Amino acid sequence: MKTVLITSREFGSQIDIQHRKSLEQYFAENGWQIVWNSAGAAMSARDIIQQDARHKLDAILVYSSSDEINHEVFKECRNLKVVSRHGVGVENIDAAAARQAGVAIKTTAKTPGYETVADLTFALLLSLARKVPQIDATLRKSGWYRPVSSDVWGKTLGIFGLGRIGKAVAKRAKGFDMKILASTRHPDDAFVAANGITLCSKEQLLAEADFVSLHCMLSHETKHMIGAREFALMKPGAYLINTARAGLVNQGDLLSALRSKAIAGAAIDVFETEPAVNDPLIAEDLDNVVATTHVGSYTVDSLRRMDFLVAANIVEAV
Repeated sequence: MKTVLITSREFGSQIDIQHRKSLEQYFAENGWQIVWNSAGAAMSARDIIQQDARHKLDAILVYSSSDEINHEVFKECRNLKVVSRHGVGVENIDAAAARQAGVAIKTTAKTPGYETVADLTFALLLSLARKVPQIDATLRKSGWYRPVSSDVWGKTLGIFGLGRIGKAVAKRAKGFDMKILASTRHPDDAFVAANGITLCSKEQLLAEADFVSLHCMLSHETKHMIGAREFALMKPGAYLINTARAGLVNQGDLLSALRSKAIAGAAIDVFETEPAVNDPLIAEDLDNVVATTHVGSYTVDSLRRMDFLVAANIVEAV
């Protein structure tokens, strides 16, 4: 019997009980026993190593970008053969250490979940521009709040990162007759031409865009790519949308820009520490922030596909 550590008890539980049972049965039928993270928080490297000392882990199913899968994990967990990420971001996994230890890293990039994230991105953009959450919250308290908000139709959208999610967002923007600017390291010339996208520098994008949406992977090069300098380049009426990774933005600089109204607002689905109940962006209750709880891929269809793929990646790798 092989052993998989699943780093969150949330895995498989969001849809219904039968879905969770089906996943557990899938592992059992393929000769796997499950060890669950019993805490309600992400796992540190030490937590994982302690579980390995008890169970000799063959695989780790990584559920959160806050789980710490560092070089110590690969050094101490000597039976480990595969780390399967529920999602596509692997910035919390030491890839070099994994290669050295001969451990495979798998993701759920093959699922069409990028369309689901693009849906949320545009939902946040619209909610931010039209102040939907604030109007709804005030009306529920018997307040008749009619703020002057911002148009989306015909405005300029700047996209950082024109991968699968960035492309999907661009397609939605075309339906709103938006001018689309993009800054990307690996341009798809055919897609750019077919969709009338203007490739430009980071500085031009920030200066001209009414909405700036982030869709980059987090790396040493992209960490804090948006900070005080970048906020100073943006229009005072511009909005930032981040459904990618919190580390792309200097959070202190973002908070300062929102407080001072250097930018009009921000919509955030990702935080440095999750759950983000004590995050300053939430705690200050700023009226120019729309926040969601890292739910970019949280739809029934998307989760069902991702849950089974992340499990299949383990079964098929060992």
